Amino acid sequence: MSLEVRNLTINYGTKTVLKDVNFNIPDNTIIGLVAPNGTGKTTLFNAIIRFIPINSGEILIDDTVYKNTTKDVKTLHSKITFFPDQAELYEDFSGVEHIEMYRDIWNSGSSNIDEVISRLNMEGYVKNKVKTYSLGMRQRLCFAMMIAADTKIMFMDEIMNGLDPVNVELVSSVLQEIKEDGKIIIVASHLLENLDDYADQIYFLNEQSIYYTYNREESHSEYIKGYITEDKLKHLQLKRGTLYLAGDRICIPLDGMSEGEVFETMRTLKHYSRAEVSLGALGTHEHYLRIYKGERSYETV
Repeated sequence: MSLEVRNLTINYGTKTVLKDVNFNIPDNTIIGLVAPNGTGKTTLFNAIIRFIPINSGEILIDDTVYKNTTKDVKTLHSKITFFPDQAELYEDFSGVEHIEMYRDIWNSGSSNIDEVISRLNMEGYVKNKVKTYSLGMRQRLCFAMMIAADTKIMFMDEIMNGLDPVNVELVSSVLQEIKEDGKIIIVASHLLENLDDYADQIYFLNEQSIYYTYNREESHSEYIKGYITEDKLKHLQLKRGTLYLAGDRICIPLDGMSEGEVFETMRTLKHYSRAEVSLGALGTHEHYLRIYKGERSYETV
């Protein structure tokens, strides 16, 4: 299974929302999609599943081009599920009824409902009507519905909304499990550091296209990372390649530093920092700040 987008362009009137978008995702892959509001995330999802017309480009699954014909759209909808909007839930239906409905529509009754419910720790409330559910319970129900549908391609938009830290960890773990069933999962989320826990690659949507791809499996340079206000920068010896992001996030490269220099730099930064100091590669959060909030790069010591 593979999902490929070739040279996708979408216009709304005279406004170009997406231009020449290209990517190819193999199975057993979770993609994190980072896209601030208004940059085309929803448009991209809707175009792939043919909810909206495309101006140019191609959508391919397993090297087969899917066009805007009734037959092709029907086939696409059998292969792809969207994360349900909570507004689409039926207040007087139980959670079980919702899960069974998604299973029956997409999967001909082959998913094990009890296993899905147990996996997400929903036994205590899933038989109750949805109108009794909290925000977090509704969100877990929507996730359970997608698992029951069991399609090979899943689009999940803000799946962590309303979840407490325990359930964020639970859903992250289940995402990694179901990926191994040959899934292609695209998760759009504003919980940037959480994406680092489960996504294989992160696509940053900006300037009408995939602006940057962060591959977490590749080797990356290590940094001392912390938060410091601009007026305190003078207390640090800033190396070539130091990044100062969004006016308070600092990332100092470890390359060429002795253990003593690392220790002293961390000690000084911790003294002036307003938060935790850590060692590691640039993560999704730092790339977000770099791409969308601006950076200052120090090229001289």
